[in-house]
Amino acid sequence: MKLTFRQSGGFAGLSLGCEIDDADLPRAEAARLRRLVRQCRLEDAAAPAGARDVTTYEITLETPGGVRRATFHDLAVPDRVQPLLDFLQRRAGPRPLP
Repeated sequence: MKLTFRQSGGFAGLSLGCEIDDADLPRAEAARLRRLVRQCRLEDAAAPAGARDVTTYEITLETPGGVRRATFHDLAVPDRVQPLLDFLQRRAGPRPLP
């Protein structure tokens, strides 16, 4: 499983992100990441449009079963997604804007 995370926007317009392959993680951390992904149900998460000066979060998940993408912003992060978002934010670093 490969996961790409990007956090952008907000008042300061910062761009942060990371790419994680669970095969590269220690066994316990990889298991935790897989559990967080299952619990958050990315396929059911989506952000409402039209907000200004908010931070946007984009998560792309690549598995043998296909690719799933979810985008939300800080005004509408579902509670079930927050633990995964916390995990990713701790590993995120500066990224160039697309």
